[in-house]
Amino acid sequence: MPKRKARNKSALLLRSNGPFPLYLGASERTVPSGAVRTKRWTMDPLAQPLSLPCGATLPNRICKAAMTEGLADEYNRATEAHVNLYRAWSKGGAGLLITGNIMVDRRYMERAGNVCIDGKQTVDQLARLRAYAAAGTSSKNHCWAQIGHAGRQTDFKINKSGVGPSAIKSNPLVGTGMSALLPFGAPREMTISEIEDAVERVATCAGVCKDVGFSGVELHAAHGFLVSSFLSPLSNKRLDKYGGSLV
Repeated sequence: MPKRKARNKSALLLRSNGPFPLYLGASERTVPSGAVRTKRWTMDPLAQPLSLPCGATLPNRICKAAMTEGLADEYNRATEAHVNLYRAWSKGGAGLLITGNIMVDRRYMERAGNVCIDGKQTVDQLARLRAYAAAGTSSKNHCWAQIGHAGRQTDFKINKSGVGPSAIKSNPLVGTGMSALLPFGAPREMTISEIEDAVERVATCAGVCKDVGFSGVELHAAHGFLVSSFLSPLSNKRLDKYGGSLV
């Protein structure tokens, strides 16, 4: 019996120097830098540019989502490990890379090893961030900085008491009791001035990320971090202008 031929004769394997290959169809103008054509190219939705409402246009529709790295040094600065990792991911061909947590307040971080931009940066800090951003965009893709404040989900080893809109403790992300992974301490309710300070910190961090070469930012508003806590009626019981319905 003759061997069955592949249904899609024009499938494309993109080999790259990155940590993973991409299997998709593409036109010549959308193939990532460093990729090698192995079969006839075809048009594929994943390989097409994507224009976003914010005005950015991604070279293709593949995104590396944010994943915490824990690669910062003891002063929460970007390191050569970030440069090596994000250069490899950039060569992998994704149109958008989103970094792991870049925190706006070192008192309330997701974990040790987070990069933190809280306030005016030194010449050395800026140089490290520029190298990080340059590596992440080295294949002409987008690299967005994920900006975060852990709030009531601050790592217990960083601060035994996080902060939130109300003094309502967050459940561990995984497990319970002594077996809980990433247990969180009881948070303290933020004052108005602390909320305003957090807003300023986010704006400052975003400005620095823009200046050093990241092509965009993503505000972390998921799974119990500070912004998420303000948006949820389960964790926000405030009666002032920062509480109540969004409608």
